[in-house]
Amino acid sequence: MRITRTIAAIVAFVMVALTPVALTSEASAADVQRVKKEKHALFASGKEIGNTNKFIAYGRVSTYKNRKIKIQRKNCGKCKWKLYKKVKTAKKNGKFRTRITPGKRGTRVCYKVVVPATARFKTTKRVIGCITTY
Repeated sequence: MRITRTIAAIVAFVMVALTPVALTSEASAADVQRVKKEKHALFASGKEIGNTNKFIAYGRVSTYKNRKIKIQRKNCGKCKWKLYKKVKTAKKNGKFRTRITPGKRGTRVCYKVVVPATARFKTTKRVIGCITTY
């Protein structure tokens, strides 16, 4: 009888001791699900420099300074996006600028910027534009 009471007391003590841990872990898991990641602050565009047939992609990612972003390229309407090049953003303000090339004569090539996910932000994508050559 004495052993049974001792075992019951130990089990009760363990359950009381572990209750706050169980409640805390459930609450934090619920908090993590409620908190949604936001998108990066991304501005991206492209343009032709004068009338020279030289094109650039430029923009700013103020939430991803001094890191590499990806420029992706698509050569046709139904093709998949493929990595074109990686560009490093500026340390001070997150700006980037890189040269992009048009396709062969009679083609249309589209470009987009992809900023990878971080602990606070989710992956953000923005289409720069398309270059059609004649």
